[in-house]
Amino acid sequence: MEPDFEQRLITAIQPIRGFFLAQCLEFAMTSGLLSKLGEASPTDVDQLAKDLALDPERLTGLLRYLEGEGVVTDSEGSPAITAKGREYLEFRPWYELLIGGYGATLRELPEVMADRTRFASRNGTMVGLGSCGMSRYDAIPLVKRLIDRLPEPPSAVVDLGCGDGTFLLDLCEGGRPGIGVDPHPGSIDNARRAAAERGLSDQVGFVNATAEDYMAQVRPEAGPTPCFVTAFSLQEVLEQKGRDAAVEVVRTALTHTPGAHLAVVEVDHRPLDPAVLRHGLGNAYYNPYYFLHQITEQRLETRAFWDELIAEAGGRIVECLTTAPEVDSTGLELGYLVRGQ
Repeated sequence: MEPDFEQRLITAIQPIRGFFLAQCLEFAMTSGLLSKLGEASPTDVDQLAKDLALDPERLTGLLRYLEGEGVVTDSEGSPAITAKGREYLEFRPWYELLIGGYGATLRELPEVMADRTRFASRNGTMVGLGSCGMSRYDAIPLVKRLIDRLPEPPSAVVDLGCGDGTFLLDLCEGGRPGIGVDPHPGSIDNARRAAAERGLSDQVGFVNATAEDYMAQVRPEAGPTPCFVTAFSLQEVLEQKGRDAAVEVVRTALTHTPGAHLAVVEVDHRPLDPAVLRHGLGNAYYNPYYFLHQITEQRLETRAFWDELIAEAGGRIVECLTTAPEVDSTGLELGYLVRGQ
């Protein structure tokens, strides 16, 4: 046996360690465990299990594991979250998206890699939840900057692919009406619940439908001018319905009323760009993000592609912005403000 075998083994199985940790962290976040451990008043494991409706013995096992990873302390006494655990918890939406939303996706690789007509499944509700949570850091500020560049405030915001609704609710703070559209019933349920909790149910409504089905029912109006928003949803229309359907969604939004605008958020597809692969966030987030979109019913495209699609739909790009560099300095997330020609 080679003298360095054990050290090489330790190095080689670090991805496995990361796999286990990510799965357990996502459960600890979505079950409320980490949040509960961060509360000021300490509690013992039995009370913690009762509060979270978990089995005490199995909860003890999870806490022991998390203590071994430096996430909690005193797993068998009065468990508490560590500074490292709080750091993980701050970035909960990324775990909701990539682990909660796509956790089972990679198990389907044997089938989808052999058959181009098949797509791996995902948990659409968790994808929407994570995506909306992440958007508070990147896409929502980006869309707000785009809306600020409109010639006049929109009469309403129509979010096509609204997820759990928090994206739209944040955009509508201050009294602006809104309509959220999403194909996943669970996401719509979450959105209506969030609107009620924030006292916005009379101001913001939600519709269970795909973006293309909703827009197919929209008729041109001569009234007030709304701003439509498609944040990461044209990529779904593109893969599931084709380019013509994506063009039609854009065209319908732009012809809804004279002066109507569309805010589009998509991701520039540059999987082999050395600048992306060398970038910390490019390697940690966008590299797996690109692959997941290759095997699920979503299609990422380049900036040039989106420019051409918008032009084909009769749109004129007023602005193209990206995220604040302190949040995401890759420049891969693109925010377009589009109006009709």
